[in-house]
Amino acid sequence: MNKNAFVTGACGFIGSNLVKELLSRNWNVIGITKKIPINYLSHNNLKIIEGDILYREQLLEVTKGIDVIFHCAAYISFIPKDFQKSYDINVKGTRNVLEAGLQNRIKKVVHLSAASVLGYTKNSKNIVDEDRKINISKKNPYTFTKRIAEDLVKDYCARGLDASIANITTVYGAGDRKLNSGAIIKLIYKEKIRFAFPGGTSYVSANDLINGLIILSEKGKKGESYTFCTENLTFWELFNRIAKSLNRKPIKAVLPKWTFFPVWGVFSLISPFLRCPTDRVNIVTPQIIKEAYFYKYYSSRKTREELGWRPKIFLEEAVKEALDFYLKEGLV
Repeated sequence: MNKNAFVTGACGFIGSNLVKELLSRNWNVIGITKKIPINYLSHNNLKIIEGDILYREQLLEVTKGIDVIFHCAAYISFIPKDFQKSYDINVKGTRNVLEAGLQNRIKKVVHLSAASVLGYTKNSKNIVDEDRKINISKKNPYTFTKRIAEDLVKDYCARGLDASIANITTVYGAGDRKLNSGAIIKLIYKEKIRFAFPGGTSYVSANDLINGLIILSEKGKKGESYTFCTENLTFWELFNRIAKSLNRKPIKAVLPKWTFFPVWGVFSLISPFLRCPTDRVNIVTPQIIKEAYFYKYYSSRKTREELGWRPKIFLEEAVKEALDFYLKEGLV
């Protein structure tokens, strides 16, 4: 018998890729989105409905008979003024999803969170895992609200819901219409980046993540978190591997660490005046600049050992898939 999945954020970057993969595995899928795009995927086993995770009664109704909920919907912003909207979607919306899962006795809920809730370090040798707990400032609304959402998941698990958390690193691949990770690809493709920040980051390909989420729905332990990370790279390594895969000039310069305060100070002053398209994520914020001087290096050991997850797609292939998508959709 085919499994029945409910996917929030079904038309987003992760959600749309997940829906396609579930259908390829003969799942029956119901997806929810605020607005159904023109010419969205059509399939006999797919039903896309317009709705909002803030409408609890709607969620309670449409999740009846579902086996697995994949909660992909989220509001991403690193700007303090967006705190309330982030809280509404990432916290209140998550509570509604979890309540629907509990009341309808859903067999499994997979909650997408961010590896950033685990923080960053000053030393590249310090690799962070799921057990790390840090204080998060409200000035970083996305990470702050994602941490609260994780606490909600664990509260609902204590009440009887079977849910697992996916802590995801930066995702590269096709389908990123808002240019989250795509902003870097676009800038390097147009050769507008002249230097790299001195810190480091991590990534996972969209295809490997989607496969991991499905495995998580089958093998994830109740109330446990699992980090999905393929590699940890310095920004210099990241930028140059992207540049090489796109046949662009290498980035040779790396900002010295002593530039942190002047650079962060400048962006703190000008960021309120910078404008970003409303359908894109603003990655030029004081918070993002601050993190670029540190190391967001994560361990996926638990994920690999407990779930048997093995990433197969490395950065270069994921970047090429992403660029092909951007060019086809006229985003670059």
